[in-house]
Formats: sequence, structure tokens, C-alpha cells
Amino acid sequence: MKILDNYLLKQFLGTLIFALIAFTAIFIIIDLIEFLDKIIDHNVGFTIVFKYYVYYLPFIFILTLPVATLLASLFSVGQLARFNEITAMRASGLSNYRILSPLVIGGIFISLIAMYAGETLVPYANQQKKDVYQTYVKKNTRAGKRKTKNIQLQIDENQWLIVGFFDVKTNTAFKVSIEEFRNNSMTQRIDAPKMIWQDTTWLLEEGYQRQFKNNVEETRSFQKKELKNINFKPEDIARVQKKAEEMSYLELKRFIEEIIRTGGNPDRWLVELYLKISFPFANLIIILFGAPLASRKTRSGTAISFGISLLICFLYFGVIKLGQSLGHNGTLPPLFAAWLGNMLFGLGAVYILVKSN
Repeated sequence: MKILDNYLLKQFLGTLIFALIAFTAIFIIIDLIEFLDKIIDHNVGFTIVFKYYVYYLPFIFILTLPVATLLASLFSVGQLARFNEITAMRASGLSNYRILSPLVIGGIFISLIAMYAGETLVPYANQQKKDVYQTYVKKNTRAGKRKTKNIQLQIDENQWLIVGFFDVKTNTAFKVSIEEFRNNSMTQRIDAPKMIWQDTTWLLEEGYQRQFKNNVEETRSFQKKELKNINFKPEDIARVQKKAEEMSYLELKRFIEEIIRTGGNPDRWLVELYLKISFPFANLIIILFGAPLASRKTRSGTAISFGISLLICFLYFGVIKLGQSLGHNGTLPPLFAAWLGNMLFGLGAVYILVKSN
């Protein structure tokens, strides 16, 4: 069966590469049209624009890969069915399971590659793309782009850190407030214009400390004050401003552990964590869903196959977004919300595969 397996894989991979290039080109053209006014207004050169979209490519590939995979499975298997090649294979005693097994194995490999790229290449590329945008479009200096603004971080169950401006390069926070609450009432507040990370300790400079007790306020000023009992580091502040797609699985997992440690609600971030695993497997499920549909001989042409692939992907991404939103607001458990699309379409794929045989 090696000849038939290679033949089917060759048809599938050829269409997959073509579809991936086509969808990526369409994505970039549409994005470039929306981005064009900013390029002109800020006089951004061609080299910078090219660099920006090179860093954008890994994210676009991962995003459009399920659509390209479905289109490739529908076209490659549909061509075999249209010219009676599936009929000849079935007549020789092969089941649909055996005929489509090369595509299933290929889907597993594609899913694993997408997962690996999403863990290593995509977060790095997204961060570099963001840096290019900040430097050449927003015209921030290279030192300036490393600064984050308006940060709120829960440092333990009763304390919140508010930072107006943070410089990652020098590990210095500006316009700092530390608020402590008990029974929904503020019991203490520390304000300082600057907070510096020295060795392993935060040092507040030229601030004042206010304590509230029985509707009485006590205020004390200080020149320098060490925060000995507060357990957070500069990277904890910097990480707050990162988006989920800019963090790897392990980075996001550590961030969630920090949220749990400080008593925060991690559900929103847990959904994004589980999506980093579930979304790559969309490629496998989409093959299981699309290939059996295409294995029946029909008179529909390529336009119909293209339309069906877009409709299925539209519904699939719609269910994924629905699960993501329900997980973010706490309606569904994070794990169930992240895998909702895969579970529904996975069950549908198994049903279609069994019926097609």
C-alpha cells in the first residue's frame, strides 16, 4: 500500500502548500491595506514593513493552517472520488479507514508541528513584531519600548501594586502605590515616586505611608523603605503586559501560578493555556471531518469544495471563539471551554467517518 499512501499524501501536501501560501497572501494583503495609512503617516520604509510581516508570518501560518488543511483534504480526496480512484480502492477490498489513514497520520504530524511552533517560534516572532511596530510606527525609542504603563498587579490576597510607569531595562518603577485591604476596606497605602530593584529587594524612595484605623489616618514619610515581606520580582511586573500569544506554554503556566498564589482569578488565562494545546489539534480534527465528506463521488466542482471548506471553518472557529468567551467570563470551566470546538467537531468527524464506510 506504500504506493497508494504516497500518492494520496503527495496530492494532499501539494494542495496544502498551495492553499497555505494563498491564504497567507490574502491575509497579508488585507492587513497591509488597513496598515497602509500608518505606514504613510509615519514614513515607514519598505525594509521595515518587510521585516514586520516576516515576523508576522509564523502567527499567520498557524492561524490559517486549519483552513488550508481542510481545503487540501477536500480537494485531494475529492479529486480521487471524482475520477473513480476511491471506487477502485474500495473495489479492491480497502475500507475508508485504510484509504484515509495516510491523511490522519499526516494530520497528527501537522498538529504536533503546529504545537511546537506555537510554543517556540510564534511567541518570539510576535514579540519581535510588536517591537518593530513600537519602534518604527509608534516612534518609541528602543529604551522607551521596553517600558510598560499603568500596571496593576495583585501581590498577595490583600495587597495590590499599582505602577504608573515601569522600565524593564533598569528595573525601576515610577508612580508606585501599594494598597492593602481588609474586609473590603483600605487599611494601608504606600505611595512613592520611584521603586528600584536592588539585589533581591525592592527599595522605595522619598515616599509616605498612610494607615487607616477606626476612621483615623496616620501618615509617615520616609526617604528609603525596603519591601522585605513582598515576594515579587521585576519579571512579574513586566509579564503582566504580555499577551497570551506572546508567551510560551511554560511562561503562561508560570504566570497563572503567580496569579493563583496571589489570590487572583486565573480562569481567563487558563483558557488561553489550554487553547495552546487544543488549537493545533484542529488540523487533525478538520481532516477527520473533511476527508470522509469528500470521499463520496459528487458532481460538485472546485468552487463548491472551496465554499464547503470555508463554511466548515467558519463554524469551527465560531465554536472555538464561543467556548473561549464562555470560559473567559466563567460560564464554562476553562478546560471544557478550550476544547469545546474540538469535542463537538471531533464527535461529528467520527460520525461522518463511520457513515462513509
